[in-house]
Amino acid sequence: MNYEIAVAGGGVAGLFFAYLTAREGFRVVVIDMKDEERIGEKVCGDAVGEHHFRNVGLEPPRLGVDAISVFEGVKVFSPSREVFVLAKGRGYALDRKAFGRRLLKKAVNAGAEILASHVALKPLVEGSWVRGLLLRGSHGTLTLRCGVLVDATGATAAIRTKLPGSWWISERAPLEDYNAAYRVIAEVEEEQDPRYAMIYLDVEIAPGGYWWWFPKGKYLVNAGLGVKPGPGAPNPKRSLEEHIMPLLEEAGARVLHAGGGLVPTRRPAPCMVGNGMVAVGDAAYTANPLHGGGIGPALLSSYHAAKTVIAALEEGECTLNALWPYHSAYHAAYGAKQAALDVLRIYLQALSNEDIEFVMRRKVLSDEELSEMGYRGELAHSVLSKALSVVGLLRRPSLLRDLFKVKSYMENAKGLFLKFPSPHEFAMWRVEEESLFREVKSRFWM
Repeated sequence: MNYEIAVAGGGVAGLFFAYLTAREGFRVVVIDMKDEERIGEKVCGDAVGEHHFRNVGLEPPRLGVDAISVFEGVKVFSPSREVFVLAKGRGYALDRKAFGRRLLKKAVNAGAEILASHVALKPLVEGSWVRGLLLRGSHGTLTLRCGVLVDATGATAAIRTKLPGSWWISERAPLEDYNAAYRVIAEVEEEQDPRYAMIYLDVEIAPGGYWWWFPKGKYLVNAGLGVKPGPGAPNPKRSLEEHIMPLLEEAGARVLHAGGGLVPTRRPAPCMVGNGMVAVGDAAYTANPLHGGGIGPALLSSYHAAKTVIAALEEGECTLNALWPYHSAYHAAYGAKQAALDVLRIYLQALSNEDIEFVMRRKVLSDEELSEMGYRGELAHSVLSKALSVVGLLRRPSLLRDLFKVKSYMENAKGLFLKFPSPHEFAMWRVEEESLFREVKSRFWM
């Protein structure tokens, strides 16, 4: 079993990567543990912004085909649920499986092969190279050889984390950089407003995360929550049953599906490539740190990784040096913003309900500023100017000081990732990046 490209994982990132490379004439195989009829299924929030499709040249979802409804924006509510800020922007409530099946069809039509019902066990390592993948299927263990192996296994990063610990690409994120999430899809009798996805900040219900209510049309909702895992953290399923199920029952809900999982809510993996190896999507920690949305950045990471792999194969081998430009391309498109938003995520996880309510009621952050922060990963000067003018904040000097410090940290984080180093300088860059985020966590979490 010899291929130029082997993709471990048939989710959004893996299938889009397979499509982009197979259409260029490369021999590509996608390995997935699900049987072929279930490829495309995924437990998630099912929401994605339209701009992501423009950025990668992929036709957006179509209503009645792989989208159920269109969002005009996201309302972010305070703990009291009496105050909200609106992040404007067109997006889609997906028919998640139909969307996944569309990507599967595109990959197959482009020439990719699908090896379903096979578990990726570990990468085949020869010296300093990844040369293939060990698999287990119904007929036992198989060895698959390839020119480049793509880890698209999701949040577990089940392939790259089994590489030698000395390899830069093998690094694991700490549990504190994830959210543990649980959600249900339910039919409801109470008519919904499908124009807006709704996010609720409440550290009592979802500490370190938020709970959500995403309408999918007028009589269907995706409702769930995510929490920062760790000692003393609540079980997300039990929290949903306690706090969100009563709201669903009031709406006359009939649960159609339920499930959960881990989401990496942090900056990208420091290194996403090795000799003969590249990581994409959640396996490279590309989900948005603030809201955990992973579909858009998964498409972006695969888009830039595929362009890099194609160029490397056309020139010769997929060496670490040949794959290295993937970092700068992805960070310019999204990763640097991710790093800045990771700072903001850490800060927000330290706030109490009282702090959140106080800031939101005083309108320190406007709709436009929230939207701009989400798109650019920057805390506007106008936010700090308003904070200075809010009399109540003057009686909370620590909160005021922290806002200014957050802006500085965000700018430093974004700058670090925009100036991603060469392999020769990576070790020094990594020390600086680790030091910055250690300082951020120490300031706000300790």
